[in-house]
Amino acid sequence: MNEHAGILLVDDNRDEVDVAIRALNRAGVDVPIEVARDGLAALESLGLESEAPDRKKTPRVIFLDLRMPRVDGFEVLRRVREDPLTEGIPVVVLSSSNRKEDIQRSYALGANSYLLKRFDGDKPGSYIVAAAHYWLNLNRTVQEGG
Repeated sequence: MNEHAGILLVDDNRDEVDVAIRALNRAGVDVPIEVARDGLAALESLGLESEAPDRKKTPRVIFLDLRMPRVDGFEVLRRVREDPLTEGIPVVVLSSSNRKEDIQRSYALGANSYLLKRFDGDKPGSYIVAAAHYWLNLNRTVQEGG
């Protein structure tokens, strides 16, 4: 897994995915954005759902919704952190839940950040753009350090 895919956006809500992609494109975020419509698709994309995983690309950051069909975000996060080849990928939980239990559980499972989904009529998706800017441009990982 040495080629970077950019962003893996995991969310089953088509409208929220569309807002995120438009906001990232409008802001000039110049990395590929892969969308997984549920947790199982995310696990498959990361090579965590097969006996012989295909791990040609790894995202630089995962934006992960919690409430999804088939496999929820908590399980995706647990599986990402269990695998030595994905454990270091930053995971940003994007959720509409402000429940203390959800926030605590996300961090206990290894989330790097927890962002509340919000509506901003003037700048839709601006919070996702800010998070992407941080994780893609400002944050340094062990693999990138020099």
